[in-house]
Amino acid sequence: MRMSKKYLFHNKPFKNIMMKYLYQVFCIMALTIILQACKKEDKNFTYQKVNQILVKTSDSVFTIKQLDKLKITPQLEESVPGSGPYTYEWSVYSTKNYQVNNLPSKSITLSKEKNLDKIIDLSPDSYYLQYTITDTRTGIKTFKRFSLTVNGTFYEGWFVMSNKAGKAMVSFIRKDDEVFVDPIRELNGAVLQGKGLSVYSAVISKMTQINVFTDQGVYRFNADDLKLNGNTGDLFLANHVWREPYYTLNSINTDQFIVNDGEVYATLTPNFGDVGKYSEKFSGPSNGYNAFPYLISGSKFYTVFYDNLNKRFLQTSYNDRTLNTFGTTVGAAYDLNNVGKTMIAGDKGAGSEYYAIMKDNNGYYFYSIMPAKASPAESMQPIKNSPDIELATSFSSSSVVKQIYYGAANKVYVYDILANASRLVYQFPENTKIKDLEMLKNKAWSKVVDASFDKRLVVATYNGVEGEVYYLDLSPTGDVTNNTYSKKIGGFGDIVQINYRNPNI
Repeated sequence: MRMSKKYLFHNKPFKNIMMKYLYQVFCIMALTIILQACKKEDKNFTYQKVNQILVKTSDSVFTIKQLDKLKITPQLEESVPGSGPYTYEWSVYSTKNYQVNNLPSKSITLSKEKNLDKIIDLSPDSYYLQYTITDTRTGIKTFKRFSLTVNGTFYEGWFVMSNKAGKAMVSFIRKDDEVFVDPIRELNGAVLQGKGLSVYSAVISKMTQINVFTDQGVYRFNADDLKLNGNTGDLFLANHVWREPYYTLNSINTDQFIVNDGEVYATLTPNFGDVGKYSEKFSGPSNGYNAFPYLISGSKFYTVFYDNLNKRFLQTSYNDRTLNTFGTTVGAAYDLNNVGKTMIAGDKGAGSEYYAIMKDNNGYYFYSIMPAKASPAESMQPIKNSPDIELATSFSSSSVVKQIYYGAANKVYVYDILANASRLVYQFPENTKIKDLEMLKNKAWSKVVDASFDKRLVVATYNGVEGEVYYLDLSPTGDVTNNTYSKKIGGFGDIVQINYRNPNI
């Protein structure tokens, strides 16, 4: 049976079927065309290997003194030889501004040469040195990062306070054994007036300073370049008569303290606010105080001084400017408020202990105090079997084992706390007098780690002609290795005191 065209195209079911069929045919044809096009494109595409650059250097960690030249000659290995040409850039930025493979806005460009050959005039600090190689044809960058430590000229070592012709002279023995005699005068002129009394370093976090005391005043210098940046007028509200001055800061780095002639003064550290001038003299209990020039500080928010006037320990809290007595503590080894003896020495001992050497008319005594404990009065004992302790002028303890060294005339003894006895470990010539001795060790408030800590005793002497500094290396038992010094440095005046300058941290 035949049907007319009119009927055919006006039959809706049939029309829908035909439209669906035509749509499917169209999709198949379109897909075929696309696949053919891709196939043809594949035949025309050329794959290229991406060049990768391997940067080889003699080291990845560099330490340099300020104003010295840093040379780095990298060797470049290409995975695709003949790539490039390249551009180069050496940039440096503080570790405080670290960003992975991305230079912070505070970065400094040192060079745009392939090899680095540059005098480093950066401020002493820890840096990242980034080497960037750019393939100018592809735009691909290769990064290599190094660690760079820039030390000041006086980056670590021993300050030596001495007097020559009645005038203060501060010298420095650097860690690499280079000696700088009277560098403060050389760099600042004759700024130190009067007789030298003491020198103390304070290098931690934002603070890098050296405090020098004479009988005429106090002077503050930058620890990296020894440039003067403060004197008595800048630091104190009024001048003082300077006797037995002592400087330190607490172990939590919030307050700086100066003890002068038995009086305590303080200001904040840069980490905790505007430093400003030192406070007025600390107030204290109604019967007064005469602070021994030493501070005891632990992880608690208080610090401890000893009052030689009333023979007791006193405490002060963070940002407080008052000395207070202790409360009653149950089970304490002794009464903090009634020790009854005169303190003659103090030092940081093993662990979190602090040691104090006391005396009265009956003899000498060892006291231990642990400021991190709720009951800080740890132990005490009369010192026995200790020759010449009545002649001792300087003490220094180990922070590893329970031993205290003391210098008496020309002899060095070590007091074994557990054995409660002392033995001779070194003797200088008869005409040589020990002026000071210090254990090479970490400061109570410092976080520096060094394998040589507590293995060397540094002794300052005077023989009537010149001051000398000796390094006495110590065995595990506390004796002097080979019974002799490992180094002697002379050329100083009549030495008064020595002080360790730790590296910047």
